[in-house]
Amino acid sequence: MRSIFAIGAIGLTLGLTACGGGDEAFRNNFRTQALSNCRGSSTPEVTAQLTQMGVTVEQLCTCAIDRYMRGASIDQLKADRNTAVPPALRNATMQCMAEHVSRSGGAVPGQTPPTAGTTPPTPDATPAPAEPAEPAAAGEEAGNESGDK
Repeated sequence: MRSIFAIGAIGLTLGLTACGGGDEAFRNNFRTQALSNCRGSSTPEVTAQLTQMGVTVEQLCTCAIDRYMRGASIDQLKADRNTAVPPALRNATMQCMAEHVSRSGGAVPGQTPPTAGTTPPTPDATPAPAEPAEPAAAGEEAGNESGDK
């Protein structure tokens, strides 16, 4: 599952250059480049894993980058450009994964999704092996050990 959560980190491998136009222009440029890098860096393996969980690369990238940026100041975004995986982006990615998987009914990260058309086993689905039964004594009903009828 590490590869799935790494997709959030992909969005910040930016190398943004300083841009003029103020904070709004910087945020717009940062978001555009982060989303482009995130989408473009998804491997077929990551895309397949996300698809199995009912999440698209587009959904995860957009959610994680937007959530991360919502809580970050311009100074923080600038400082994080040189950080491989800022903790805030990792947290945003994990929160988005949990939300999207929950909404889509997909598999939870760390669990193998059921094969199509099958019902996943539940803990109660497989009964424990039974103790060998002793033959009931004459006049006793099976399951009634006290002999009461």
